[in-house]
Amino acid sequence: VIGTDANTDLALIKIDGKNLPVMPIGNSDNVHLGQWVLAIGYPLNLDVTVTQGIVSAKSRSIGINTKGSAPVEAFIQTDAAVNPGSSGGALVNTNGELIGINSAIASPTGSYAGYSYAIPVNIVNKIVNDLVKFGAVQRAYIGSSYPDERMSDDQKKKAGIMEGDGVYVNAVANDGSAKLAGIQKGDFITKINDVKISSGPELQEQVARYKPGDKISVTYVRNGKENTVNITLKNKSGTYDAVRTESALDKLGA
Repeated sequence: VIGTDANTDLALIKIDGKNLPVMPIGNSDNVHLGQWVLAIGYPLNLDVTVTQGIVSAKSRSIGINTKGSAPVEAFIQTDAAVNPGSSGGALVNTNGELIGINSAIASPTGSYAGYSYAIPVNIVNKIVNDLVKFGAVQRAYIGSSYPDERMSDDQKKKAGIMEGDGVYVNAVANDGSAKLAGIQKGDFITKINDVKISSGPELQEQVARYKPGDKISVTYVRNGKENTVNITLKNKSGTYDAVRTESALDKLGA
Protein backbone atom coordinates (compact mmCIF):
# COMPACT_ATOMS: atom_id res chain seq x y z
CA VAL A 1 0.00 0.00 0.00
CA ILE A 2 1.58 3.26 -1.16
CA GLY A 3 -1.04 5.49 0.41
CA THR A 4 -4.71 5.87 1.29
CA ASP A 5 -7.22 8.72 1.39
CA ALA A 6 -10.33 8.30 3.52
CA ASN A 7 -11.89 11.50 2.16
CA THR A 8 -12.26 10.03 -1.32
CA ASP A 9 -12.27 6.34 -0.27
CA LEU A 10 -9.29 5.61 -2.52
CA ALA A 11 -6.05 3.71 -2.02
CA LEU A 12 -2.97 3.31 -4.19
CA ILE A 13 -1.25 -0.08 -4.20
CA LYS A 14 1.90 -1.36 -5.88
CA ILE A 15 2.13 -4.84 -7.41
CA ASP A 16 5.03 -6.75 -8.91
CA GLY A 17 4.63 -7.69 -12.55
CA LYS A 18 5.83 -7.13 -16.07
CA ASN A 19 4.07 -6.40 -19.36
CA LEU A 20 0.73 -5.92 -17.61
CA PRO A 21 -2.19 -4.60 -19.68
CA VAL A 22 -3.11 -0.99 -18.93
CA MET A 23 -6.56 0.53 -19.30
CA PRO A 24 -6.58 3.91 -21.09
CA ILE A 25 -7.69 6.80 -18.91
CA GLY A 26 -10.62 8.89 -20.12
CA ASN A 27 -11.81 12.34 -19.10
CA SER A 28 -14.71 12.37 -16.62
CA ASP A 29 -15.40 16.04 -17.45
CA ASN A 30 -16.55 14.90 -20.88
CA VAL A 31 -19.06 12.41 -19.47
CA HIS A 32 -22.64 13.49 -20.17
CA LEU A 33 -26.09 12.48 -18.98
CA GLY A 34 -27.58 9.62 -20.99
CA GLN A 35 -24.17 8.30 -22.06
CA TRP A 36 -23.80 4.51 -22.11
CA VAL A 37 -21.32 3.08 -19.63
CA LEU A 38 -20.10 -0.35 -18.47
CA ALA A 39 -19.38 -1.31 -14.87
CA ILE A 40 -16.82 -4.05 -14.20
CA GLY A 41 -16.31 -5.80 -10.87
CA TYR A 42 -16.56 -8.93 -8.73
CA PRO A 43 -20.09 -8.63 -7.31
CA LEU A 44 -21.52 -11.15 -4.83
CA ASN A 45 -18.37 -13.31 -5.00
CA LEU A 46 -18.82 -13.85 -8.73
CA ASP A 47 -15.91 -13.81 -11.15
CA VAL A 48 -15.40 -10.79 -13.41
CA THR A 49 -18.84 -9.39 -14.24
CA VAL A 50 -19.81 -6.60 -16.63
CA THR A 51 -23.08 -4.64 -16.49
CA GLN A 52 -24.33 -1.80 -18.62
CA GLY A 53 -26.28 1.37 -17.97
CA ILE A 54 -26.38 5.08 -18.62
CA VAL A 55 -25.06 8.06 -16.70
CA SER A 56 -28.08 9.37 -14.82
CA ALA A 57 -26.43 12.21 -12.86
CA LYS A 58 -23.07 13.87 -12.22
CA SER A 59 -21.53 15.45 -9.12
CA ARG A 60 -23.94 13.56 -6.88
CA SER A 61 -23.50 13.58 -3.10
CA ILE A 62 -25.27 10.92 -1.03
CA GLY A 63 -23.63 11.43 2.37
CA ILE A 64 -22.20 7.91 2.50
CA ASN A 65 -18.58 8.71 3.41
CA THR A 66 -18.41 8.98 7.20
CA LYS A 67 -14.75 7.99 7.60
CA GLY A 68 -13.13 11.07 6.12
CA SER A 69 -12.70 14.31 8.06
CA ALA A 70 -13.64 16.34 4.97
CA PRO A 71 -15.14 13.87 2.49
CA VAL A 72 -15.33 14.60 -1.24
CA GLU A 73 -18.51 13.26 -2.83
CA ALA A 74 -19.07 14.20 -6.44
CA PHE A 75 -20.08 10.83 -7.83
CA ILE A 76 -21.01 9.83 -11.36
CA GLN A 77 -24.43 8.20 -10.89
CA THR A 78 -25.36 5.34 -13.18
CA ASP A 79 -28.06 2.69 -13.41
CA ALA A 80 -25.54 -0.04 -14.27
CA ALA A 81 -26.05 -2.87 -11.76
CA VAL A 82 -23.42 -2.77 -9.01
CA ASN A 83 -23.43 -4.93 -5.87
CA PRO A 84 -21.16 -5.54 -2.86
CA GLY A 85 -17.88 -6.75 -4.34
CA SER A 86 -18.04 -4.32 -7.26
CA SER A 87 -16.27 -1.53 -5.34
CA GLY A 88 -12.92 -0.66 -6.85
CA GLY A 89 -14.01 -1.91 -10.25
CA ALA A 90 -13.87 0.17 -13.39
CA LEU A 91 -16.61 2.33 -14.86
CA VAL A 92 -15.76 2.64 -18.54
CA ASN A 93 -17.19 4.37 -21.58
CA THR A 94 -17.93 2.62 -24.86
CA ASN A 95 -14.38 3.38 -26.04
CA GLY A 96 -13.06 1.24 -23.18
CA GLU A 97 -11.64 4.25 -21.34
CA LEU A 98 -11.70 4.45 -17.55
CA ILE A 99 -14.01 7.28 -16.44
CA GLY A 100 -14.67 6.29 -12.82
CA ILE A 101 -14.08 3.86 -9.97
CA ASN A 102 -17.22 2.09 -8.72
CA SER A 103 -17.62 3.02 -5.09
CA ALA A 104 -21.14 2.90 -3.66
CA ILE A 105 -24.80 2.03 -4.06
CA ALA A 106 -27.92 3.70 -2.67
CA SER A 107 -29.96 0.83 -1.31
CA PRO A 108 -32.44 0.11 1.50
CA THR A 109 -31.40 -3.56 1.44
CA GLY A 110 -27.63 -3.49 0.94
CA SER A 111 -27.98 -4.86 -2.59
CA TYR A 112 -28.46 -3.08 -5.89
CA ALA A 113 -31.71 -1.12 -5.99
CA GLY A 114 -31.36 0.91 -9.17
CA TYR A 115 -28.48 3.34 -8.77
CA SER A 116 -24.74 3.08 -8.28
CA TYR A 117 -22.01 5.65 -7.82
CA ALA A 118 -18.48 6.01 -9.16
CA ILE A 119 -15.62 8.34 -8.25
CA PRO A 120 -14.77 10.48 -11.33
CA VAL A 121 -11.42 9.52 -12.83
CA ASN A 122 -10.22 13.14 -12.90
CA ILE A 123 -10.38 13.16 -9.09
CA VAL A 124 -8.74 9.71 -8.99
CA ASN A 125 -5.81 11.00 -11.08
CA LYS A 126 -5.19 13.88 -8.70
CA ILE A 127 -5.31 11.66 -5.61
CA VAL A 128 -2.98 9.07 -7.19
CA ASN A 129 -0.44 11.69 -8.28
CA ASP A 130 -0.40 13.25 -4.79
CA LEU A 131 0.14 9.88 -3.11
CA VAL A 132 3.03 9.07 -5.45
CA LYS A 133 4.71 12.47 -5.13
CA PHE A 134 4.00 13.45 -1.52
CA GLY A 135 2.76 10.32 0.23
CA ALA A 136 -0.34 12.26 1.27
CA VAL A 137 -3.20 14.00 -0.53
CA GLN A 138 -2.72 17.73 -0.99
CA ARG A 139 -6.19 19.00 -0.07
CA ALA A 140 -6.93 22.60 -0.94
CA TYR A 141 -9.64 24.78 0.58
CA ILE A 142 -11.36 27.98 -0.50
CA GLY A 143 -12.38 28.70 3.09
CA SER A 144 -16.14 28.87 2.60
CA SER A 145 -19.03 26.56 3.48
CA TYR A 146 -22.30 25.85 1.71
CA PRO A 147 -25.66 24.41 2.85
CA ASP A 148 -26.27 20.67 2.87
CA GLU A 149 -27.58 19.69 -0.56
CA ARG A 150 -30.19 17.47 1.07
CA MET A 151 -31.91 20.34 2.89
CA SER A 152 -35.55 20.91 1.90
CA ASP A 153 -36.79 24.29 0.67
CA ASP A 154 -38.54 24.74 4.02
CA GLN A 155 -35.34 24.07 5.94
CA LYS A 156 -33.42 26.51 3.76
CA LYS A 157 -36.07 29.18 4.28
CA LYS A 158 -35.98 28.77 8.07
CA ALA A 159 -32.18 29.00 8.02
CA GLY A 160 -32.32 32.21 5.98
CA ILE A 161 -30.65 30.63 2.96
CA MET A 162 -31.55 32.44 -0.23
CA GLU A 163 -32.21 30.85 -3.61
CA GLY A 164 -30.14 31.77 -6.64
CA ASP A 165 -27.86 30.54 -9.40
CA GLY A 166 -24.65 29.00 -8.14
CA VAL A 167 -23.59 27.86 -4.67
CA TYR A 168 -24.78 29.90 -1.69
CA VAL A 169 -21.95 30.94 0.66
CA ASN A 170 -23.15 29.99 4.12
CA ALA A 171 -20.04 31.21 5.94
CA VAL A 172 -16.41 32.16 5.37
CA ALA A 173 -13.45 31.20 7.55
CA ASN A 174 -11.58 34.09 9.16
CA ASP A 175 -8.18 32.89 7.92
CA GLY A 176 -9.48 31.50 4.63
CA SER A 177 -8.69 32.50 1.06
CA ALA A 178 -12.32 33.41 0.34
CA LYS A 179 -12.43 36.09 3.02
CA LEU A 180 -9.07 37.51 1.93
CA ALA A 181 -10.50 37.83 -1.58
CA GLY A 182 -13.60 39.67 -0.32
CA ILE A 183 -16.15 36.85 -0.66
CA GLN A 184 -18.91 37.17 1.94
CA LYS A 185 -21.77 35.18 3.41
CA GLY A 186 -24.77 35.48 1.09
CA ASP A 187 -22.73 35.51 -2.13
CA PHE A 188 -23.35 32.88 -4.81
CA ILE A 189 -20.25 31.22 -6.28
CA THR A 190 -21.00 30.51 -9.94
CA LYS A 191 -17.65 29.54 -11.52
CA ILE A 192 -14.26 28.05 -10.62
CA ASN A 193 -11.62 28.83 -13.27
CA ASP A 194 -14.48 29.65 -15.68
CA VAL A 195 -16.12 26.23 -15.12
CA LYS A 196 -19.78 26.82 -14.30
CA ILE A 197 -21.01 25.29 -11.04
CA SER A 198 -24.51 25.09 -9.62
CA SER A 199 -24.20 22.82 -6.55
CA GLY A 200 -21.96 22.19 -3.57
CA PRO A 201 -20.67 18.84 -4.87
CA GLU A 202 -19.75 20.48 -8.20
CA LEU A 203 -17.80 23.13 -6.27
CA GLN A 204 -16.12 20.41 -4.23
CA GLU A 205 -15.24 18.43 -7.35
CA GLN A 206 -13.53 21.42 -8.97
CA VAL A 207 -11.55 22.48 -5.89
CA ALA A 208 -10.48 18.87 -5.20
CA ARG A 209 -8.33 19.01 -8.34
CA TYR A 210 -5.99 21.60 -6.88
CA LYS A 211 -3.42 21.68 -4.09
CA PRO A 212 -2.50 24.33 -1.51
CA GLY A 213 -0.64 27.20 -3.12
CA ASP A 214 -2.46 26.89 -6.45
CA LYS A 215 -4.07 30.07 -7.75
CA ILE A 216 -7.60 29.88 -9.14
CA SER A 217 -10.25 32.36 -10.26
CA VAL A 218 -13.59 32.40 -8.45
CA THR A 219 -16.65 34.07 -9.95
CA TYR A 220 -19.44 35.05 -7.58
CA VAL A 221 -22.66 37.06 -7.68
CA ARG A 222 -23.59 39.66 -5.05
CA ASN A 223 -26.77 41.72 -5.31
CA GLY A 224 -27.14 40.68 -8.95
CA LYS A 225 -23.64 41.81 -9.91
CA GLU A 226 -21.03 39.31 -11.10
CA ASN A 227 -17.48 39.59 -9.73
CA THR A 228 -14.34 37.56 -10.40
CA VAL A 229 -11.41 37.36 -7.99
CA ASN A 230 -8.15 35.43 -7.97
CA ILE A 231 -7.42 33.47 -4.80
CA THR A 232 -4.57 31.28 -3.60
CA LEU A 233 -5.84 28.05 -2.06
CA LYS A 234 -4.76 27.05 1.45
CA ASN A 235 -4.46 23.76 3.27
CA LYS A 236 -6.53 22.75 6.29
CA SER A 237 -4.09 24.50 8.63
CA GLY A 238 -4.60 27.79 6.81
CA THR A 239 -1.18 27.84 5.10
CA TYR A 240 -0.01 27.32 1.54
CA ASP A 241 2.43 24.49 2.35
CA ALA A 242 2.38 20.95 0.99
CA VAL A 243 1.55 18.21 3.49
CA ARG A 244 3.81 15.17 3.61
CA THR A 245 3.40 11.78 5.25
CA GLU A 246 4.46 11.71 8.89
CA SER A 247 6.87 8.84 9.38
CA ALA A 248 7.64 6.92 12.59
CA LEU A 249 10.90 8.91 12.91
CA ASP A 250 8.96 12.18 12.66
CA LYS A 251 6.70 11.06 15.51
CA LEU A 252 9.76 10.26 17.65
CA GLY A 253 11.22 13.67 16.93
CA ALA A 254 14.21 12.33 15.03
